[in-house]
Amino acid sequence: MRPIFLLITLFYCAIQSLQAQSQPIQSPRLAVQPKVRAVDLSLKPELNFNGEPQQIYRAPQSRVVLLTVRNTGPIATGNFSVEVIYNWRVDHESFSAQSLKRTQNISALAAGQQVQVEFVVPDNLIHRNAPYGSANVTLSFKVDATGVVAEMSESNNTASLSLPILN
Repeated sequence: MRPIFLLITLFYCAIQSLQAQSQPIQSPRLAVQPKVRAVDLSLKPELNFNGEPQQIYRAPQSRVVLLTVRNTGPIATGNFSVEVIYNWRVDHESFSAQSLKRTQNISALAAGQQVQVEFVVPDNLIHRNAPYGSANVTLSFKVDATGVVAEMSESNNTASLSLPILN
């Protein structure tokens, strides 16, 4: 009977020891505070065009292109700019290529916020030597044109639109 009693006693002591190890040691003289590290999730804003650029008319011979720029990222942006470059050819020779650049500054956008940007098409400056020059002017838009906003993806910051040359 002694070997069974000894075995039961050892088993009981082993269980008590395991339970004691799983309990935190509490001491009134020592309080250990765990160190918590901040986790850098590298959250960045995300600027892009919401839909395609749209041509609208304000008055006869005055065309305006309307863009919607949206911050689809989880945090706010700083100030940034949106630019448009108008490209066309006056004649059929490649040296007759022309371009104009216009820029608009945009105030910071909160996460999920969007803003509409208007560019007036400078039709008085865009001419061609018909029928040889470009029939259309290409408008190339770029949001965050100067790259001041660090984004999750820079690959969705462009859009384009082709409009007929009026002159």
